[in-house]
Amino acid sequence: MNPDPDIEAFLNYSGRMMNVNALFADWEEAFITDMAGLRIDGIQERFRRGFAKSLAGQITLRDYEKATDWEFDTPEDLHDHLKVLWTKFYGDADPAKSLI
Repeated sequence: MNPDPDIEAFLNYSGRMMNVNALFADWEEAFITDMAGLRIDGIQERFRRGFAKSLAGQITLRDYEKATDWEFDTPEDLHDHLKVLWTKFYGDADPAKSLI
């Protein structure tokens, strides 16, 4: 368990929605839609902050791989993966602004 509740939310929902062993067609769109429709108080904002923190290097390969079963060769590969997902979720929004 990660001591940061934002990162924990990000890893928890990422693990649920994009475990590499359970992906299906259009999984990214389903993940985005499900997160946008989530009505649990504060979770969307915690997820977004955790996502931004992850892009800022505040998670390890091990933590992300453990949550999602994805495998990356380098931290840069993980960062590239997260950057693509961020763009799908939030367009051209600056992740650093989610940390404020």
